Amino acid sequence: MKQKQLSILAASLVAAFAANVASAGQIQSSSSAIAHEVIVNDAQAVSAPPVSYRFAGDIDATLVSQTFQIQLVLASGTFATAGNASAITLVDANGVGIPYTKYTVTTPTLSADKKVLYANVTFPQSAGTTFVTPAVRFNDTVTNTGVVVAPPGAGGPGSNGTAGVAATVSGLYTLVGAVQPCTNTIPTLGVAFKHFANVTSTAQADDVLNANAANEHQRSGSTNNGTLFTFPTNLSLGLTAASVNLARVDPSTGNTLFKGTAAASVLPALNGFRSTTVAQLGSITVKQDANGSDSGSNTVYAVASGVTFGANAATKTTGVVELKSYDIAITASQGFAVGSTVGLSTTADTYTAPASGAILSPAVTSTTGNTITFSNTTLTAAELAAPLYVFYTIPGTSVVPVSTFSATATLTKAAGTTTYLNEQNNSCTKPLAGLVGGVKVDVRNYATSKNQGWASYIRLINPSETNTATIYGQLIHSDGSYGGWGQITTLAPRAAANFSSTQIDALLTGTPVTNGTGYVAGAVAPVAQGLGERLRVTAEGVSALKVQNYLLNGSNGNFIEASSSQGVDFDSSTDRAYDSQLNDQDAQRGLAK
Repeated sequence: MKQKQLSILAASLVAAFAANVASAGQIQSSSSAIAHEVIVNDAQAVSAPPVSYRFAGDIDATLVSQTFQIQLVLASGTFATAGNASAITLVDANGVGIPYTKYTVTTPTLSADKKVLYANVTFPQSAGTTFVTPAVRFNDTVTNTGVVVAPPGAGGPGSNGTAGVAATVSGLYTLVGAVQPCTNTIPTLGVAFKHFANVTSTAQADDVLNANAANEHQRSGSTNNGTLFTFPTNLSLGLTAASVNLARVDPSTGNTLFKGTAAASVLPALNGFRSTTVAQLGSITVKQDANGSDSGSNTVYAVASGVTFGANAATKTTGVVELKSYDIAITASQGFAVGSTVGLSTTADTYTAPASGAILSPAVTSTTGNTITFSNTTLTAAELAAPLYVFYTIPGTSVVPVSTFSATATLTKAAGTTTYLNEQNNSCTKPLAGLVGGVKVDVRNYATSKNQGWASYIRLINPSETNTATIYGQLIHSDGSYGGWGQITTLAPRAAANFSSTQIDALLTGTPVTNGTGYVAGAVAPVAQGLGERLRVTAEGVSALKVQNYLLNGSNGNFIEASSSQGVDFDSSTDRAYDSQLNDQDAQRGLAK
């Protein structure tokens, strides 16, 4: 019997709690998305969007007048202006506007710290003035217009003849900060609602002096906090590296040409090798990631809204992107081949020289230095939105440095004036496809998994600060023939990994090929021949790789490092080996795939 009574009591408590929550006041903020780029300083004032709050209690002025105070409290930033009384309106439980003749609103006021906007609302005593769970609206610029409109007989707000003016908010740059390269978080500005019943003063009410069980924001289960603004970064620069059939420097030509497989790209993946003299490095695209509005309007800040170059007061808040220039810099880690060119094209796989005045500038010829820069100040919106494909063309007569490439793309915005606020720049720097085949290391004292006694443990280190290394290996048998090959691993920038010879041999399952006269394909698997076999290691995407070889004798536990008995990584563009070792220790060829 007691258990049954407890169950009934528990059910009653749950029902009571649910009813209490259902009847609690609820904020209904219509948060506005403002593009991060258009917030440039703290003095900038942006119109606040509407904020509504649905009461849990009723307003009943049938027998006695009712006066209450409503407040909006900013979590950050400040109110620059308070708006006017006509922008504060009320609606009934069905969402129908309460006639303006039923209530009055005092002039909205700001607190001393400008964090709080408040006003008193009074419903004079009048028969039939009862409104069940009404809602109050801040920043309503629609209901009241500049023309007096009497409330219709069937109900409705009408217009008091004074157009509603919304409050404005400033101090936003401190909240959102500078637009960062490539990726950004979405800052938000929170707002809270407070309601104080039965006030008798127009001064700012507070939770201590005006404590009242009827205060909506203090009811149990009320939802008083909402979002006033979100600030997404609308534009970004999408930089994508070619990832399939990358161009390789061909050592058989003295490193003057590329080699690879020329196949059509299956977008969005790009093929790197286009011909023995042309490599496709990647693509650059201006992307529309979000639809935040321009400041002072409901128009999306977007390339599609228009593009203009230079400060233009007529378009400063109409969604148009105001540019100074569109700038792209292509950097080669070890420089470009002498006499080579870098060009941008709107077609994938085939470089198409741009028409005069269109899509940045014609291909730039490299002479000295590691960076080539493009800039344009006359692009249309359509040209700006078009993907640009990066092509590297070599003359075929000069040595090609085995470089990794990166691109920095920047939408440089026009400078501001006293009547015109500039916008924040969008930029991004990311790697493009690198030339591959430049790192070839022979581990000369390699003990395979077939060896009796000694076993190798290989440590691979990617010294690059920016590029991922894709690492391959191949056995070289003691008779000089090529053995099995395969991908060992990928290493992130600065990453390292250890592998036993047992693990590595199991990955070398690719069938070798005869790589020219005298270079014969051999068996895939290692053979039992002591320390006769070697391991050739190559890396793609980087211009350097560190390889260490440790030998462990499983019989007696002896452990030695044999790294000094191997070829070293060197940069063919400088003809200098790393760690002051001679470059003739490096392997002379890549893998025989």
